[in-house]
Amino acid sequence: MLVPVSTPFWTRVKALIKSHKISQKDFSAYIGININTLRFWICYGFYPPANLAYTIATSLGVSVEYLLTGEDGKSMKQREKDALKRKNAAAEIKKMVKKIELNAGLIG
Repeated sequence: MLVPVSTPFWTRVKALIKSHKISQKDFSAYIGININTLRFWICYGFYPPANLAYTIATSLGVSVEYLLTGEDGKSMKQREKDALKRKNAAAEIKKMVKKIELNAGLIG
């Protein structure tokens, strides 16, 4: 017997549908699936196929990453920039620590 499972994916989808002030029935028709299929997936926590997850996300004005994780997606380029900033910040901290240690006579 299948037991209902709440997933963050569907919790976010339901909240977004509600915030758009549309019904699940209207939303399911808009994305091209039967309302019973949508309700079944929501109730039992089944994820839709990837192409439909994308349709759901874009229809609601969010990314699939947001529906899955709750975090706004960043582009790969932005992630690379963020990683470089962290790397540069870490290098600067190491330099400052070394300078402090040299000034304090802790290293030779």
